[in-house]
Amino acid sequence: MIATYRLQLNKDFTFYDVINHLDYFIKLGISHLYLSPVLKARPSSSHGYDVVDHSKINEELGGEEGYYKLINEAKKRGLGIIQDIVPNHMAFHHTNWRLMDLLRNWNKSKYYNYFDHYDNDKIVLPILEDELDRVIDKIVIKNDHIEYGGINLPINEKGIEFLKRRNCFDNSCLTKDDVKTLLSMQFYELKYWKNNYPNYRRFFAVNDLIAVRVELEDVFRESHELIFKLPVDGFRIDHIDGLYDPKEYIDRLRREVGEDKIIYIEKILSMNEKLRKDWKVNGTTGYDFLNYVNLLLIDKNGEGELTKFYEAFIGEKMDINKLVIESKKLVANTLFRGDIERLAKQLNVDYDYLVDFLSCLKIYRTYIPYEDVSVLKECDKEGKIKNVNGIMRLQQYMPAIYAKGYEDTALFIYNRLISINEVGSDLRRFSVSIEEFHEFNINRINTISLNATSTHDTKFSEDVRAKVSVISEIPKEWIERVSYWHSLLKPSIDKNDEYRIYQTFLGSFESFNNEYIERLKRHIIKALREAKVHTTWESPNENYEKKVVDFIDDMLMNEAFKRDFLEFEKKIRYYGYMKSLVMTTLKIMSPGIPDFYQGTEVWRYLLTDPDNRMPVDFNRLEKLITQLPNSIEKISIKDERTKMLLIVKLLKIKREEKLNDYKPLPYGFIRGKIIVLFSPIVTKEINERISLPKGFDVLRDKEISAGEYKLSEIIGEHKVSVIIMKN
Repeated sequence: MIATYRLQLNKDFTFYDVINHLDYFIKLGISHLYLSPVLKARPSSSHGYDVVDHSKINEELGGEEGYYKLINEAKKRGLGIIQDIVPNHMAFHHTNWRLMDLLRNWNKSKYYNYFDHYDNDKIVLPILEDELDRVIDKIVIKNDHIEYGGINLPINEKGIEFLKRRNCFDNSCLTKDDVKTLLSMQFYELKYWKNNYPNYRRFFAVNDLIAVRVELEDVFRESHELIFKLPVDGFRIDHIDGLYDPKEYIDRLRREVGEDKIIYIEKILSMNEKLRKDWKVNGTTGYDFLNYVNLLLIDKNGEGELTKFYEAFIGEKMDINKLVIESKKLVANTLFRGDIERLAKQLNVDYDYLVDFLSCLKIYRTYIPYEDVSVLKECDKEGKIKNVNGIMRLQQYMPAIYAKGYEDTALFIYNRLISINEVGSDLRRFSVSIEEFHEFNINRINTISLNATSTHDTKFSEDVRAKVSVISEIPKEWIERVSYWHSLLKPSIDKNDEYRIYQTFLGSFESFNNEYIERLKRHIIKALREAKVHTTWESPNENYEKKVVDFIDDMLMNEAFKRDFLEFEKKIRYYGYMKSLVMTTLKIMSPGIPDFYQGTEVWRYLLTDPDNRMPVDFNRLEKLITQLPNSIEKISIKDERTKMLLIVKLLKIKREEKLNDYKPLPYGFIRGKIIVLFSPIVTKEINERISLPKGFDVLRDKEISAGEYKLSEIIGEHKVSVIIMKN
């Protein structure tokens, strides 16, 4: 296994589109395609995680015929397939026929236990845009179903009998009271979405993603029957921490697919947290690597100045620990109140005590009964959480509270240096040393865990983070620029939001075209709502959001700002190229399997989803790969082919050389016959002298004589060198 390449499938990029580009992936050096979910999803799904039928391949992607053709064509070229699967949840949608059967027949339905609902009378559906009396006219009755807001819900047998007695099957002859009576008969209750909670487990706080009870043997078998038959090389398991018993699920899956299949799990490991040894998996999707390499490329010497200026600029000294805890409490008390109230009753503890417990946890979840309950001790301060069955259920909510509180709230509030703010990060860590990076790598020798740098869930793509991280090396220049911009623009928005906007603009800027500007605005609005300080998804503050959009417009129309910004951005971009090349080299040459997110083999400046799901122009990439020189010195570092050429050359090494060991160096490492040299600091020349044996510089396509060199001479403008030692 050499490298994976993540592809986002949808109705506009199908199995047949992938087939058309298979030769390109071979030329790039990829060994395995890593496909987004392929089971039937909600119509026009942009990602596939909203599955509606476990027993069918999505027709919008090309159906079973297209999928098997893709697999066969890939195998002909020696390409493997890693398939993303979604065991935790399904879409709450009328095309989910199992769910519709439950809503129609309730406890007489074969699928009564298929979905993770809690109460015995009916399902609460908070889908109404207002109270029932105010939207009753928008509820449409049509024969055997009810339509509202694009969703069709079945009418049960009792409701059908009611309509027969009325001899009326649509709104033309039903009064509002008739519609209310009909609704009251159903096995579901429609409620206003604000301040009402569904009585089923969801994916995080997404009401239209209902959880599946995959821990039950019959549910596991039915939901995986097709998956077991897929002739793929391995699977990527989505949101493993949402499952009732992740280990049991993995054991079952392993028994069914065999020891030869690769199993990757989407498991967010906190800094210094290790993957459980009793899980029969091949590794994670690589957020641990992402955060180590991310922090390695941040200059620790900039921490003091940047922290001091950030706090002075926003007029507040933020306590990160307090912010994270308060952010978790906020989402617990708003997005998950109904769930936590139910859990508190089951565990026989006070609601506030349980909120405090969940907010205190420093990892995504615990794994009782495979761990001693003492792991709860630090946060279960009074020893009240004892019911093991209740704890098993509670554990399914730990990652939801953690992710929504930390990743989707705190990471959008604490804006000191936003390249740090990534999935699985620790805001208290500003950087890691080369020694810490080496230790991390040594612990992963001979593993095939993924090395990711961009994914469909990262807050920014790797090239955005690389640019923003340059700020850590030149804090004084950054401080001067921000101070000037602020005095020039005199914005009337929250300074913390202003500070984030400058960094986002700097990191993602490509040009002043309308498409980019709209992308930027959409992202900033999303960031504001995620932060939940001045506006939220649930209660958008349109006045404040308009002020922010107006500020962006003012910024872009101010000629003095644009001139100053462009001059600074040009410098940052140049150094950002270097950091990105170092990052890519480390991804490929470190222990583990490099994972490439679609399109990031060239410079690509993506923001938080859905921005990072933008289509990729593979026809253009195919043309570029035919125009690669033999040396990175023959093209400008800003040329997007530079990154592609580095990837092609280094994946060739990974395929041809044995890289089974790891010897740390002060500015790199040795693996087999390969010496990797680099500098995470890119704005300064490293003049330390190093001794090298006779070798061949792969990236520059030239011989290296044995002798003593300045590091800067060897790594050059690109800040990286990969040398094959000659005997």
